[in-house]
Amino acid sequence: MDNSNNKKKKRSIFKSSRLIFLIVLLASNTLAWFIYATKVDSNVSVHVRAWNVLFEAGDHEVTNNVSVTVDSIFPGMEDYEYEIRAYNRSEVSASLSYQVLRARILDTEYISSEYRQMLGQEAQATDLTSAQLESKLANDYPFSITVATSSGTISQENGIETYTLSVVWPYESGHDDIDTLWGTDAYTFKETNPSTPSIDLLVKITITQNPN
Repeated sequence: MDNSNNKKKKRSIFKSSRLIFLIVLLASNTLAWFIYATKVDSNVSVHVRAWNVLFEAGDHEVTNNVSVTVDSIFPGMEDYEYEIRAYNRSEVSASLSYQVLRARILDTEYISSEYRQMLGQEAQATDLTSAQLESKLANDYPFSITVATSSGTISQENGIETYTLSVVWPYESGHDDIDTLWGTDAYTFKETNPSTPSIDLLVKITITQNPN
């Protein structure tokens, strides 16, 4: 009985110590950023690594890579929209930006030169810049893939802004031959690769504190 009581006391002391440590850790930080996913449609799967970054003070930059996959695409598909909401709890405003690092559309993959650099790889002749890749995804297909921010700046003290990734393929884009071609390719790809998403994107989102 004494041994059992001693073990319970030790566990209680250990839990209390951990709680005190967490309280002290949180209290020592003055600026906090929180980011999380708020909407995912049924055929969109998203992986966002947990992000809860605490700052002491000064100018800081927060970055995170967001991977988004769309299971299947076809003309007239329901619009897909994925949102990441950023909260600013600090006393200074911040700037929001993003880069499209990598994209695979069906069986064609694009890697940005910025992503090559991040990976420590040599640039390839076929590489696009992040801006070029973003333009291609928005304009070179019968469907459009876009990333946008609700504002370039997030205000201080409880400011909220949103990153939004959208995939849109209207039933009638005005180019029936292109819709038919890509619709057939999308169907064939999914039949051949049933467990592989039709679209796979990697986007780097960045929040930078503005100077006081």
